[in-house]
Amino acid sequence: MTKEEFIDFIKELGFSQTWGSDSFSLSTDIVGKPNSNYISFSDQLKVIIDGKGSAQLSLSQMSSHMMSGKNFGRFSLKTFGDKDDLQMEIFFSFIKGSFNKVPDNIIQYMRDKKITDILK
Repeated sequence: MTKEEFIDFIKELGFSQTWGSDSFSLSTDIVGKPNSNYISFSDQLKVIIDGKGSAQLSLSQMSSHMMSGKNFGRFSLKTFGDKDDLQMEIFFSFIKGSFNKVPDNIIQYMRDKKITDILK
């Protein structure tokens, strides 16, 4: 998959371009505990595309006065989405696990592309 195809793919899933031209984010439906100003923040999935042909997926979580995160790893764009490459299934598994209720557009994409772990 080319970098441009990958960008189209993540935008179709609902990711929006953020600060840098190769940085994208998607808010989840999981909201942290409010801080002292009674402000709550939703968890954020982030994709950063590097100049070496890979993309990194991570999750940022803010709760009360603490920020934490999970790094889901790097995905090679060269083979991402190929028939015998499991990276797309793993990518979707991390995305699905970051939501209480997975958005309909992501479920629909998985159905349309016949992603195998949709019912797991």
